[in-house]
Amino acid sequence: MPLDRSAFEQQAAWCRQLGSDFTAAVLDALVATLDGNTATGRKVIHWPGAAGPLKDVVPLRLSGALHAMVLSGQSPQLAALYPPTPMPPREQLDAAVKATVEGCDDQICAFLQFAPQTNEVARASLLMAGLCVIAAETDLPLAVFEIGASGGLNLNLDRFSHQLGGTHLGDPASPLRLTPNWQGNAPTTPPDIIARSGCDLNPIDVCDPAQATRLLSYIWPDQPDRLTRTRAAIALAQSHPPELAAADAADWVESLCAAPPDTGQTRVLMHSIAWQYMPDTVQTRITQAMEEAGKSATQNSPLAWLAFELNAQGQAQLTLRLWPFHCAIRVLADANPHVQQVTWHGSDMDI
Repeated sequence: MPLDRSAFEQQAAWCRQLGSDFTAAVLDALVATLDGNTATGRKVIHWPGAAGPLKDVVPLRLSGALHAMVLSGQSPQLAALYPPTPMPPREQLDAAVKATVEGCDDQICAFLQFAPQTNEVARASLLMAGLCVIAAETDLPLAVFEIGASGGLNLNLDRFSHQLGGTHLGDPASPLRLTPNWQGNAPTTPPDIIARSGCDLNPIDVCDPAQATRLLSYIWPDQPDRLTRTRAAIALAQSHPPELAAADAADWVESLCAAPPDTGQTRVLMHSIAWQYMPDTVQTRITQAMEEAGKSATQNSPLAWLAFELNAQGQAQLTLRLWPFHCAIRVLADANPHVQQVTWHGSDMDI
């Protein structure tokens, strides 16, 4: 049975669109060299689900595994070709990728069980802006609950510095400064976050060096700014450890929605580029739980659903539902998945 080339080729095309030619070249090398002679190759070739970018993202699982071998020092041959080294010849990269898969087969094959957990810190600026909208519309402090939280880095988003066009949010003295190319008037009402927690099927403890390396490995190696941001966010999370639960997202949200809400605060369900990794049944259960809980939301105990996810056309959008004020889905912003570019619409654009 041959390798499904289309999943890798589509992901490589997206990488090039986002300026990551080296990561795309690594995926090309995997297409050229991966076969059934390794456990890794057999696992990928016989992958039971949808391997492509909008579902199981097997190409990014595999590129993350290779990056982990580089970061952990297990593949000096491949590390010698990784950035900041200039783009190597195709034959040289193919040979190094093939040798790494063969030499680190057990570790790479085991790595594939995890969906990418990038914890892309740049997304925090969009989420922060969304929380500002919620704070302005409810005039209440926020209790934030994140699903697909990974290492929980973005639960510290108000401890980051966000320069959103002419608007500054967050901590101006933060060592982590985010400056996306922002079009539109950003909201200005700072959220008062009085509680925060998250869940993930496999939460990452960034205080564990090996787990911190796994988190970094999902960052594309030819995007040094992302690596720098993530290292800074890890340091903040080590100083302000997020509360994380190892839990199925649907179970966690159903439990959250079933609990009597505290009066005088807004509960906010938040997630970013996580929805696509959840099975359809999980997505349905979360939607049903939120809509049912929304029916009993009041002005003194509102319920918000803030999501930065890909739509059906593969475009990333920040959306908001806020019960009982505005139950329809609103598109607050369009952005690319790594949030270098943002078009802010504000709170008046419904789907």
